[in-house]
Amino acid sequence: MPLGSGARYRLTPRALDDLDEIWRFSAETWSAAQADRYVDALAQLFETIATMPTLARERAEFTPPVRILAHEAHVIVYTIAADHVVILRLLGGRQDWGSILKATDP
Repeated sequence: MPLGSGARYRLTPRALDDLDEIWRFSAETWSAAQADRYVDALAQLFETIATMPTLARERAEFTPPVRILAHEAHVIVYTIAADHVVILRLLGGRQDWGSILKATDP
């Protein structure tokens, strides 16, 4: 289900908070330059997801169903809307993201 050229994505407020926390942790742990590179790589992946939204399989065990794509130390949780992709959360791969997603409203 490609969305076509000029495909778009939107980050929810929670996803924006997650992205800020990822940058902050990376900058404190490694460096601001490394944090910038990592966040830039995530942004490039958001663009890829927007043009190929079915890249990750749908996970129907969550309500609403979501798609989860791994990237290095994190997973990108998203859904497909009519004309864009919605990035719901960016979670650490070691977090119990299944429980997080079941316990919160995306």
